[in-house]
Amino acid sequence: MAYMKIKPTDSLFFGSGKPFNAGEDSWSDSSFLPNPSVIWGAMFSVLYQEKKIIKTKDKNGKTIVSDVERKKLKIKNIYLYQKENKVMNFLVPTPLDVYIDEFGKNYISKVKKRHFLSNYELDYVSVIDKDNVEVADKSFIKIDALFKSYQIHDELSLYPFDKLFKQDYKIGIKIDKKSKTAEESKLYRIDLTQFEEKIESGFLIEYELDGGENFEPKGILKLGGEGKTAQFEIIEPTTRSFKNLYKRREESIKQIKKEGYLKLYFKTPALLKCAWQPNEIKGLKLLSANVGKYLSIGGFDMETNKPKKMQRFIPAGSVYVYKIEDESIDFRNIIEKEIEFDESYKGFGLFEILSIEEKIDE
Repeated sequence: MAYMKIKPTDSLFFGSGKPFNAGEDSWSDSSFLPNPSVIWGAMFSVLYQEKKIIKTKDKNGKTIVSDVERKKLKIKNIYLYQKENKVMNFLVPTPLDVYIDEFGKNYISKVKKRHFLSNYELDYVSVIDKDNVEVADKSFIKIDALFKSYQIHDELSLYPFDKLFKQDYKIGIKIDKKSKTAEESKLYRIDLTQFEEKIESGFLIEYELDGGENFEPKGILKLGGEGKTAQFEIIEPTTRSFKNLYKRREESIKQIKKEGYLKLYFKTPALLKCAWQPNEIKGLKLLSANVGKYLSIGGFDMETNKPKKMQRFIPAGSVYVYKIEDESIDFRNIIEKEIEFDESYKGFGLFEILSIEEKIDE
């Protein structure tokens, strides 16, 4: 594995899946963070500029980049990072079964047998025995906390959005391409994301690059809309908790095999084959699910000069609880195949498999 640190040098613009036309719309929808494909595209463009991507011609003689070349770059993990007191913290979206009250205290819901009539399809529900709480979906936690505090339902240290980012905006007006003058009634506003300036922060991308070549050690890439730039650097994370992740994953798998339950947590948006839930997986029984509002993700194909098909993804932070009914199965491999689609290599559907310390009532 290799790691790229991406540090924005300016405010960033990440458009949502909704089409925007100046004049028809006055406010462009945007998101705080980029979809994985945006980060992959920025990295791939660097490889293209560095002439490390082989171009071919199609049957019409048009120069293209083949799927084989595209899939040389695979994103394996995406983290936010913050550098505090010379120590880098690596953050992931807070699981959607974590709730927070008006005083800032957080709670993790528990899985219980459903004892009421509902159109909810599953036999179990994820419940919280507290009033006046809301999902902590606008926050992050340290990656190592998933395997410690979160698994044992201990208090979590959350990193709220407003502590990581500052919301900014820009007013613009559409320019006529021929006259180079402003068009009447085409004023619009776009929201921008700006990382907190007092603390060094950005993205850490874990990736694989086939072909024996790698990125240059340092450079500049374009990230998001409007050609905004960011600095990149190839690094090796030295934080002890980060280096222990593989060990913690192994320990979690051992605990899962002992207890017979697992929690599937998504670090990035995922495209599932059966709307909000995976298809039935032989050997695993789905008990409950905490899923946020779907995301509409499409994109633009530069080669065909056409928009890509818009599809609905579950958001990062979504959580599924399973009971293991067949101890002989390789559940990680099965889950990977279940959620894989033709653009998974861009960083969609990244997940962790976690053990469950709570007792689940049968």
